[in-house]
Amino acid sequence: MKKTRLVIFVVLATLFLASCQGVSLVEKSRTVTVQGAGKVTVAPDLASLNVTVSELADTTFEAQQLVNTKISRLLEMADNLGIAKDALKTTGLEFYPDYRWKDNEQILVGQRVQQRLYIKVKDLDATLPALIDQLATLSGITIGQVSFTKEETAEEYAASRTLAMEKAIEKATDYAKAAGMKLGKPLTVSDYSSADVRSAPVALMAKAADESYVGSQLPSGTLDITTTVSVVFELL
Repeated sequence: MKKTRLVIFVVLATLFLASCQGVSLVEKSRTVTVQGAGKVTVAPDLASLNVTVSELADTTFEAQQLVNTKISRLLEMADNLGIAKDALKTTGLEFYPDYRWKDNEQILVGQRVQQRLYIKVKDLDATLPALIDQLATLSGITIGQVSFTKEETAEEYAASRTLAMEKAIEKATDYAKAAGMKLGKPLTVSDYSSADVRSAPVALMAKAADESYVGSQLPSGTLDITTTVSVVFELL
């Protein structure tokens, strides 16, 4: 008899736990997951560019002296344009032998020295075009691209997050209404934010000393700061 009662008790306990789990699953399923996106468009206020100075000579010392001379001129240009010293940074310095192939044979051409500078410019309307024009007077340098960004974006990111959440609430409300339910509180929120970086190719050409010279024009366009949220809402 005791064994029978024990078996019955175990069965009832199992059924009770199963029913509790079933209720829990039902409650958990009364949610809706939606995504919302918010976008804020701003004008960039900061440009950055990488300048590479490269020289080839018979010796490393000679090549380095040529590079140093051009770097000094570049720094002087930047200073005359009012670009702060902390807006320029060396990002690379290389010394290496330079070879070329001739008749399946590698021939030493000379010693090459390269130095790369990263430059930030805040005045996009006047200083940036003037810098590009002055850099064009230096031979043996390379500029890959000019990138445009916005220095301070905290307010814009906050605005994009607010817009994204409003879109998510609007979408979730529509789903709840269509299901004949009411929208409850958000249970979880995850987000992803990004900002555009605009880049413009730059082709350097020696500045002509006649009336045909035209100054550089570098339209910076606009940047999109976007936030996407994924929100799980309770349904009532």
